[in-house]
Amino acid sequence: MKKLYLALIVIGLGTFPAVSSEQKVKDRQNAMQQVREVVKVLFPMAKGKSEYDDFLVISLLEQMLEAAKPYATYFPSQPEVGVHSEAAETIWTDRPGFEKALAKFLSDVEATLDAEPESLEQFQPLFTEVASNCKSCHQVYRMK
Repeated sequence: MKKLYLALIVIGLGTFPAVSSEQKVKDRQNAMQQVREVVKVLFPMAKGKSEYDDFLVISLLEQMLEAAKPYATYFPSQPEVGVHSEAAETIWTDRPGFEKALAKFLSDVEATLDAEPESLEQFQPLFTEVASNCKSCHQVYRMK
């Protein structure tokens, strides 16, 4: 009976890292989905294709910031093995660069929030900076 319990414990411990990695992948996918949903509203607004609403902008930027703040913690210190992910190897081979890119994104979102843009003219250049972070980060740290 003791051998059975020991075997179950060993099996359970062996699968824990995989479950943990899979959960981290889900967490970061959920965070990016939240960011994506915010961008779907803000991008047309920044392009002048939908009416500018400063209250909505601030609310959505706050959501984006909250989704993105813990993002770096969703990546283990070592590359993931055996989990499906769009994370590029460069996240681990250039971790300082990844963390710097994420910090710039967060800083630009915070700067946009701090500016409290009341008009489209104030919002456009700020959002352009935020959106450029998305593009540059995805080019280096995401597999296509």
